[in-house]
Amino acid sequence: MRFLAISICALAILPSVSGGQQTVPAPAKGPTLQAAAVGFRVDQAKVNAMTKLNVAPRPHAGQDVALMVVGVGAMIVGALVGDTAGTIIIIGGAAMALFGLYHYLE
Repeated sequence: MRFLAISICALAILPSVSGGQQTVPAPAKGPTLQAAAVGFRVDQAKVNAMTKLNVAPRPHAGQDVALMVVGVGAMIVGALVGDTAGTIIIIGGAAMALFGLYHYLE
């Protein structure tokens, strides 16, 4: 019975996995919403070019995020450890997370 259920599921999934259910988009025929528009038309390529910010990429953003994540993880571990050792680990983790945040925002 289990084999029958698995084979039916496999047969049901097979056409979608193999691409048998995909349709090829046909070119639009007839009136379109863009043709019915009245007024000025804005070229999307120009809008996208104008809205892009000229900001230099940040080469070390991944390292800064990693510092923040590891710092928060150390704070959680310090809270689980408890006592004086846990407090020291929490303070170290907070310092590491703040150092990563400082460089991330810089």
